[in-house]
Amino acid sequence: MFPEKEFMKRFEAILSELDALAEQAGDDTLDDLNAELEDALFMLSQIRGDDEDAEEALAETLEEIRALAGDYGALEVEGVGEVAARLSMAADMALNNIGS
Repeated sequence: MFPEKEFMKRFEAILSELDALAEQAGDDTLDDLNAELEDALFMLSQIRGDDEDAEEALAETLEEIRALAGDYGALEVEGVGEVAARLSMAADMALNNIGS
């Protein structure tokens, strides 16, 4: 079974770090990416395991999160690269757990 709650905790902690970095840096692009990540996490939280296409929806949303990690990594805001790498790693781990 996909450990949704554990991954949501991890993603939300990462988002909190990114929100703090955005506030500190005053970077609008980082704020925009944080809003996109928040939307993706909301979508992830709405996926129910008993839906017939839940695995596909999970995979699509996690791919979106992984793409956002790449967008974060391209920013030249101090501290964001390290957090982006953790976001990407968490998305990869979650993708590997689909169907488990």
